[in-house]
Amino acid sequence: MLRLGLRTKFFLYSNTLIVVTMGLVIVLAAVHERRSRYDELVDRGLSITDSLSVPITDVLMYEQLGLVVEEGLIENYVSGVIEHNHDLVRYVIITDPNGMVTHSNRWSLLGQRFTRALDRSAVGKRSQVDLRTSSWGEQILEIRTPLNISTRFWGSLAIGFSLAQIDIEVRAIVQRVALIALVLMFGNSILTAIYVETLIRPILGLHNTMREAGAGNLTVRAQVRRGDEVGELADAFNRMMDELERAHEGEKLRAAQLAHTEKMAAVGTLAAGVAHEVNNPLAGILTCLETIRANPDDVEMRQRYLSLVYDGIKRIEHTVSNLLNFSRPTSTRPEPTSLNHSLRHVVELAHYQLRRNRVEVVFDLAQPEPVVLADHFQMEQLFLNLILNAVQAMPSGGTVTLRTRTTDGRAVAEVADTGVGIPDEIRERIFDPFFSTREVGQGTGLGLAVSYTIVTAHRGTIEVESQVGRGATFRVILPLGRLPKDEGART
Repeated sequence: MLRLGLRTKFFLYSNTLIVVTMGLVIVLAAVHERRSRYDELVDRGLSITDSLSVPITDVLMYEQLGLVVEEGLIENYVSGVIEHNHDLVRYVIITDPNGMVTHSNRWSLLGQRFTRALDRSAVGKRSQVDLRTSSWGEQILEIRTPLNISTRFWGSLAIGFSLAQIDIEVRAIVQRVALIALVLMFGNSILTAIYVETLIRPILGLHNTMREAGAGNLTVRAQVRRGDEVGELADAFNRMMDELERAHEGEKLRAAQLAHTEKMAAVGTLAAGVAHEVNNPLAGILTCLETIRANPDDVEMRQRYLSLVYDGIKRIEHTVSNLLNFSRPTSTRPEPTSLNHSLRHVVELAHYQLRRNRVEVVFDLAQPEPVVLADHFQMEQLFLNLILNAVQAMPSGGTVTLRTRTTDGRAVAEVADTGVGIPDEIRERIFDPFFSTREVGQGTGLGLAVSYTIVTAHRGTIEVESQVGRGATFRVILPLGRLPKDEGART
């Protein structure tokens, strides 16, 4: 369906109103003018007919009495009327009492019976006025009057007057009114443009600001330049945006606190693995140092064991650094981030928990690596939450499959386990904060809620597919990012 803007609608409505109004004016003007012209023509026709009937009647009476012997008087009268009204009179017909045409400017009618001739019953009555269409297709006003003096009846007179001049004059008036309508439409368009700039533009500006706010930009504000209802609406919108921005900041703070809480819980879960990863190298270091102390003079052995001590210390440093980097509070800093790298690093962090719970990890990672514009610490927390959740779902061990791919301009990462699955009745609640099916002391119930918050903050979605007894698959879908020209994704 075609959507019209406010400007277009305003132009259409105002000009349509003018067109309809002027159309009605044109019709009314044409009807009124035609009626007025018609009435004038009737009055003029009656005057001409009455003026011509008097001398014709006198001639007929004088001829009958033998007082006039000159012929052609009636023809002269007829010719004179036609000559003085050549644009109006189309025919003149004079009949005898029997309706036979005795005189006419149309020679073909002479001696013919005129069917519309008046008889003696018309004596003393008003002249008859009729509208008719001539044989040549012209609208004719026909006026018929009896030729009589007192009760003496000599025949009838019929004169046909053309309505063509009325049509011409009415058409000219309609054209003038139409021209006025066009001028009014043009003037209205100019006034409407000015009106749009003074009233509609602030409304459209407020509309665009609202659309930008609806797209997620809570920092936009409307410009309050008017003291009318539009200005009040803009001011109310600004107050609403202030409240939304404060609420959003509070929500971000609460989300950050929840995320940090869950991160600390994950750090606690990882602590046992870190302790194991640290204790093993420490035991080897102590053994090497005891051996060196027992054989201080063996230079070759000292060099070999010092190299082993160095490797053990670097291993401890790497383990502790990973844990510190993960647990350290950081500000959100989106940057090109490889999902493959994040998954591998998280598996390294959770290596002890995976091994202790007899969970095998299978990688099915896409090449080239899917890259998203994200905070890599939050990506690692997201995948760590999902992997630890998968480990908890496989108390007897199993397999976690980590997949990545790209599709339709988006990056997809999946964490699939072979655990107990998620019952349908709780699937809608698994992303609620503090909702957990674990026993007391085994988790905060924030892991999936924080994961959901992280994904939505990165303009992505998270989906879950599960069958009870056959495991679950968590699917993270994020917009693809772009690599800088001289830098790769974070590795």
